[in-house]
Amino acid sequence: MVNLYRMRQLMRQVPRKLWQIEQEKARATKITTVLTGMSRSGSGKNQVEDGAIKLAELKEAYAAVANELHYMQVELIPLIDTLEDARLSATMRLRYINGYSQDEIADAIYVADRTVRRYLMLAEKELCKRYPDKVHADGVPL
Repeated sequence: MVNLYRMRQLMRQVPRKLWQIEQEKARATKITTVLTGMSRSGSGKNQVEDGAIKLAELKEAYAAVANELHYMQVELIPLIDTLEDARLSATMRLRYINGYSQDEIADAIYVADRTVRRYLMLAEKELCKRYPDKVHADGVPL
């Protein structure tokens, strides 16, 4: 089952998760630098362990989000390919498979952002109508 609303949520989470990982890596680098100059009393060991645990948790959370998104994308590709209007299928592919924002799609296909929103709405309606057992746009007014 492909939930288009959930896909949009996941697409917003991916860059956030990557940013959190980079922030934790930067924090770990700072801690390591500080600890390198300290005596070997073990006072910073907990900070290093906590940082390593936090980094592992963030990477695991990112992997879960990325895997869920990928699973839905794989299910959605053949359904997008059944859309007869090339504009709708191209817009859906750019949005849900390539992860473009509506503004990026508008720039890529040389149309207004309102037109992109209309194409997406029409394509989502069509897919939900054709494949009610495979696609739904839960949380999206259609």
